[in-house]
Formats: sequence, structure tokens, C-alpha cells
Amino acid sequence: MVPLLGVGVYTVHVEASGFKPAESKDVRLQVDEHRELDFKLAPASVTTSVEVSATEVAVQTTNATLGQVITSEQVAELPLNGRDFVQLATLTPGTTQETNPSSFFNGGPSSEVSTRGTYSLSVGGSRAQSTDWLLDGNDNNELTAGGIAILPSIDAIQEFKVLTYNYSAEWGTRAGPTVLVTTKSGANQFHGSLFEFFRNTKLDARSYFASTKEQFNLNQFGGALGGAIKKDKTFFFLDYQAKRQRHGVPFEGTIPTPAMKTGDFRVDPFIFNFANPGFLANPYADTSLGEPTTFQCVPGTENLPSPTSEPTNAHGGQTPGTSCNVIPAALIDQVGQNMINLYPTGDSTFSALGTNYSNVPVRKLNEGEFDVRLDHNFSSKDSVFARFSYDQATSFVPGGSPGFAEGSAFASTQNITNHGRNVAVSETHIFSDRSINQFNAGFNRIFNHILSFGDGTCESADLGIVDANINSKCPNAPAGVVTQSTKDCVSCGLSSTLMGTYWALGDRGFAPFQGGTNVFSISDSFDMIRGKHNIRVGGSIRAQQMNVETNAFQDGFFINFGQFTGDAAADLLIGQVTGAIHDQTFNGATTGRRWKLFRSFVQDDWRVTPNLTLNLGVAWAFVTPITEAHNRQANFDFKTGQYLVAGSNSGLSACPASTCVHTNGRVGIQLDKTAIEPRIGLAWKPMGSQKTAIRAGYAIFHDSSWNQGAQGLWENPPYFAEIDNFAGFSPLQSLGTQTCSFTGTAGCGLAQAFAPAITSPPNPQDFTGTIQSQNLDFKQGMVQQFNLNVEHQLPGSVVLTAGYAGSRSTHILVDGLNLNVASPSACPGGSNPQPGYTLGCGITAAPYGPFTTVANNNDVGRARYDSFQIKAETNSSMHGIDALL
Repeated sequence: MVPLLGVGVYTVHVEASGFKPAESKDVRLQVDEHRELDFKLAPASVTTSVEVSATEVAVQTTNATLGQVITSEQVAELPLNGRDFVQLATLTPGTTQETNPSSFFNGGPSSEVSTRGTYSLSVGGSRAQSTDWLLDGNDNNELTAGGIAILPSIDAIQEFKVLTYNYSAEWGTRAGPTVLVTTKSGANQFHGSLFEFFRNTKLDARSYFASTKEQFNLNQFGGALGGAIKKDKTFFFLDYQAKRQRHGVPFEGTIPTPAMKTGDFRVDPFIFNFANPGFLANPYADTSLGEPTTFQCVPGTENLPSPTSEPTNAHGGQTPGTSCNVIPAALIDQVGQNMINLYPTGDSTFSALGTNYSNVPVRKLNEGEFDVRLDHNFSSKDSVFARFSYDQATSFVPGGSPGFAEGSAFASTQNITNHGRNVAVSETHIFSDRSINQFNAGFNRIFNHILSFGDGTCESADLGIVDANINSKCPNAPAGVVTQSTKDCVSCGLSSTLMGTYWALGDRGFAPFQGGTNVFSISDSFDMIRGKHNIRVGGSIRAQQMNVETNAFQDGFFINFGQFTGDAAADLLIGQVTGAIHDQTFNGATTGRRWKLFRSFVQDDWRVTPNLTLNLGVAWAFVTPITEAHNRQANFDFKTGQYLVAGSNSGLSACPASTCVHTNGRVGIQLDKTAIEPRIGLAWKPMGSQKTAIRAGYAIFHDSSWNQGAQGLWENPPYFAEIDNFAGFSPLQSLGTQTCSFTGTAGCGLAQAFAPAITSPPNPQDFTGTIQSQNLDFKQGMVQQFNLNVEHQLPGSVVLTAGYAGSRSTHILVDGLNLNVASPSACPGGSNPQPGYTLGCGITAAPYGPFTTVANNNDVGRARYDSFQIKAETNSSMHGIDALL
């Protein structure tokens, strides 16, 4: 047994007294591989030499782990779109990846995490963002959404392995796979490469949904160089890769026509009005006075290019005339007019699909990434390496139009930057041929930033929307506003506006945004060979920081489904929308979430007999509850109805002690000490041959990740405030206003939807937003895995693996579901009782009122996965074939 050998190709020479030496050449050792070699030694009197040339893919006769190694040759030589190594991970059985280009994990326009490349990877039914990415043994994760910090160049990768089932107790901090990436090191001989890959628009055809050939230019260029600074002692390896991509993105959608912007909706296929199909409703009409419920034109003018509207009275009703879809000028809200004018000019009529606007803006990505690695051998017993990696990217992601109109409310035109840094240091000390220690330390940092199209312009204030832009730190901020942040410009854009069937307007929520990850990690492992036991003991600590700057709907959010007139554009024009929301934080816009992961383990690979090996291990995953750097979070205990508030805040002064309880930074979340992870594996050679192995295993893993983005307990009062203006048709007015005419009165219309601003931390009892609740006995997600497979070497050096792999998951984090609900209607006594239905029954009414939403952050999810997996692999230098099926 020889532990802790590095990745590489070895020659194994065996000698024994009285026997002829034997040698096995070209033995390739892969990352985290347990390789068994058998030698037959001839008596010394026999003069023939014994030499064995090992195949590069071997049956795993001493290890029950399921996974897949991707070698440097495969990484470098297999075709990869964009040179993204993550694509090769899907060659692992049971592994899938999202292919939808709009997916958050696969380069979707709302994603700041996957602009450089996909990180979607699901194994055994795990969530696509539950992978533990390790670079040279150091943490390489992005914490807010489960992304990757450093995407190394494929020229820098020696090889990587995707661990899927029943692997060593040393690993396993996520509910998904663990991916071990090993970077290249230098050698005595100098080796280098230069490259450029390109794709050009002139070589492409028009895509199916584009009206013209869209631009697509991709240039990737760089190089790598490795060698010795001092022969046999000090080595270096460095690489650089740049990426310049310009990709036209076809958009097609629906925007208000030029006529609609003036109030003329006579060419409008989207009107939804049950009472008078095809006609806009006049929501100001008083039917008790005999006023018509649709907009009226003077008879005879309804078909003229410029029809004449019937006069409006003091409350917005009209005298009877001829029904038409023209809004009188007196009913048009000035802010609504200003906002609808922000749409680009589209066609005057609509296509058969209901669209009238198309555009092919260009999405841009500029990225530069490099790695520097130094290896040094102090002696035959001491070696060390250090690596620094840098990944910087800027992206321009168009929303569809040149301005504030976009295809989705959360995909406005935006600029995204990614700042990745990763440092790893490792020292290996050989005490003897039976005792080896390895120490690792590292730092991982990835900060992702989003700036939406109008951030910093205070466009809402310019359009007349009061108290939408409330940060005095912004250069263009209106006078007399509330300060949301003492450092950064937050809340100085255009209110996001959902527009039903039309494209949205404004700056997306959660922008400006910062998703900041810092992970400080140390680990140590000690390998001991004692008789038939190869024992590894060790532990690791990861101190994790997530620094998130956001205010959810920092400029406000208008929700507009067209419920008043029957058309969302018409509702906007008269200044009436379904609702308005505005969020803000207190004591700063950046929250710093902190938690630590402690992991201790012991792993024993026990060679019970020459044909039977047991892989026995156990780990303890100890994860502290999330705290906030300045105690700016609170938790709503759904069982008691109490707010558990960290720190001290003046907003609690009016809140009775029975409702608001001061706690420490953990806000009542108990420390979970039960995350014990046994690992049991068996590898058996039933006929004593290296060509066949039966393997089985059982393991428990826990999920220490959050990966819920910017959501969390920081969104609770008194550190978070929200204005919710859902008064129905009054018409829309500032909160607290009692009477309001249709237009022209102070406090009315879109201008006052977010007024008055909240100027001090709110009393939790007065909070009208969504309340965040995490169960106090919260536990890490637990995954139980089991597998049984047979591995056999076929003729032609093909290794075939086939068998069953399954998992059962409990305590999976689930968020966003409303806990404050009454029993389903299917329960006995409900409006639609179903025989035998009992789930959720017994709650006569929502405990905290019918209009309060209590969003869960609970460990209540479950999952089940069963599969039959088969793999055939060969990498034979004899036949020149490298294949994986």
C-alpha cells in the first residue's frame, strides 16, 4: 500500500530476495483512485525478465466508489463548446445537465452566476446547483446560488473526477456530487502551448427564430507553459486564457403601438372584458347614474383617424355615446404617460402570434483567467505546492430593447461582472513508508455584481414617481429622500413594472446586486498503513461568508395585469395597477451572512483477504446556524407567532415582549449535532481475478449549502421594510389617503403608489410584506445512497460496469411556500370535500390572518431516486482507442 501518490504515470518495480525482479510500466494513477497491481515473481534461477504493461483503465477491485475520471487527454482533445470542462462531467453515469438556455444555472439572462459558463450538474436526482466544487482540494464554490468561483482553462487541468456514490468519508458536504479538479504542475522538461479558437458570423446560418442572421463572434486564445526552475527541486506552471464573445440574441414580443401610447386602443387584440367583449372598460363609470361602462366616442367619429371622446365628469365617468377603445385625454395619468413612452416604436399591427416588435441585440462577454502554480521538493520526504487562480469577466446582457423595455421583468438590460480569486497551499510530509501527512489551506473568493440599465439614473424620480428612489448617496437622487445605504448607491433606477401580455418595463428587482463569497479553509489528513489497513484520519474547517448587497424591489415594483380596463397598457396609461411593492433595508444595504463547517472523518480501507476489501468510514458534519455580521436578521417562529430578533433595534420599542423577543445571532435556530455520516463499501473479486469485481456500498451524506440566492431571514423586520399598496380600485393612491378622484388630485395615481416612504425601522407588528420563517430545529439535508454493481474487463481492454444505484433524501431545504393557509377545500367540511383526504386538514383559518404570507425556509423536502447504470470504458494505447459510453 502506497498512499497519497499524485496523479501521473508510474513504473512499479518489485524485488524480493531469491526472486527475479518484476516491473509494471505505464501504470496511470488517476485522481482519488485506488489501484491494485498483482505481480508474479519467478525464482532467481530463471533468467527471463518479467515485465508487465498496464492498461490505462482498470477494474476497481479495492474500492466501491462510483464516479468518473476525466483525463487531461480527454479534457484537451474532446470537442468542447466554449472550452468548458463542466460539459465533460455529464459523461459520468447518472449525471445530467440542464440544456435550457434560459435556465439560471445555464446562462439565463437573469443569472449573474452562469454568465461565464454552465455549472448545472445533477447526480442521482440532486438539485442542479448542489455540487461541491474543489480545486486542488480547496473550496471553489459560489455560495449564493451554488455556482463555481474559478472556471479553469482546460489547458490547466491535469484531470478531474466526479464522485457520485459511496465515496470516502473525507468528502461529502453537499447533497450532490463532489468534483475534484487537479491542476497541472511543471516537470524537468519544458512544455508549452499556444492556441486560438474562433467562431465567426460569416460561417453561420440564421437561427430559426431570427429574422436576419444574428451576430456570433467567439475568440478564445491563450497559452500555457511549465517547466523546472531547478531540476528535480522546483517547478512552475502557468496558463492564461481570454474569451471574447459577441452573440446576437433574437427577441420577439409585444409592446404598445404608437396609437396606444396616445390612448387609442382600437387595434388591440388583447382586451379581456367579459361584460363587453372587445371593448375597454371604464373603471370610473358609475352605473347607478346610468354611465356606460366602456369608453365613449362622439357618434360618427369612432372610425376617424382622430376620434373625439365624450366629455368626462368629476369622477371620470362619460356621457353616453358610441363605445370605442379610446381613452379620453382627461383620464390619462401623467406618470403612466411618461412610462408608456419609454417603450420603443413597434409595428402598428400585430402578427398572428400577437407580436409587433423584434430585435437582435448583441450579448457580450469578456473574460480573462490565469493560473500560477509552484511546486517544490524540500527533500525526499517534504514537498509543497502553492497555486493562485484569477478569473475576471464582464458581461453585457440585453433585455430585448435599447431602453427600459424587456422580455421579462427580471431580465432587464444589465451589466454583470464576476471577480474570482482562489489560493491553495499544500504540504506533504512522509514520516515513513507507512505514515504520511498532508496539510492544505486555501482562500476562495467570488464576487458577482449586477447593474441594471437605469441604475444610478433615478429615472423613477425624473418621471414623477414619489419615494421610489430613496437613497441620498446616489448622484442623481432627488432632494429629501431616505438613505438606504451609507456607502453604496441603491434605489436609483426605474420601478420594475409587470405588464401582463406586454413586455415589462423598468429595472429588474435585486439590482444593483452583489453576491459575495469568501471561504477560508484548512484541512489535514494523516495516512497510516497498519497491516492490512490503510487508514486515513483528518478534518477540515470552512469559514464561509456570504456578503449580499440587495434590497429586493429597491426602486419599487408595479404589478399590472390589466384588471381595470381589460388591457395592461391601458391600465398603465390611466395610472391604475393591481398593486405596488417597495422594499428597503435599514443599517446598510449589504448583509453579511456567516457560518462554519467543521468536518472530521476516519476512513479505513481494509484488505480482509486478497480477494475482499472493505471500505469503512465515518464523518461528523458539524455546521453552525447562519448569523449576520451585525445581527441584522430576525426569525418568525410560526408555532408561537413570535419574532426572534438578533441585536437591538429601536423598531422594537412599540412591539410587546410577547411578540418580539431579543435573541443571539442565531435567532433561535438550534445547532444540529446529529449529522453523522457512515460509509460502508465492499469490493470482492469472486474468482480472484483482476478482471472481475462485485462492488456494493451504503453511505449517508449531508447538505451544508444554502444556495437560495438573496433570500433569507434578513428580509424580516425590523431590519427590512416593505410597502404593499394593494387597496384595490380606490383608485390607486398613497397609503393612508381616504378619498381620491380619478386624476389631478394630490396623493393619487402612480405618482403616489410608494408614498409615504418608511423612514425608520418598522415595528414587526406593522409589517405588511412577506414574513420569513425558519423552523428552529432545522437540520441539514440528508441523503442516503446505496449501490450494487459488477465490473468486468472485456476483450480489447474494455471495462464494463453495470448495476443499481439509488438514494433517499430527507430534510431537504424548501423555501417560498406560504405556511399561513387554512385547510384545503378537499378536507372534510371544506367547499370540495374528497373522501379519505386528510393532508393539511384541521386548520379552520389562516392562523395569522388571510392576507399575511409567511414564507417557509424549512427542512421538509423529500426525494427518491432509483436507477440502473451501465458504463463501458477503454483507453488502450495498444489499439489507439479512447472511448467512454
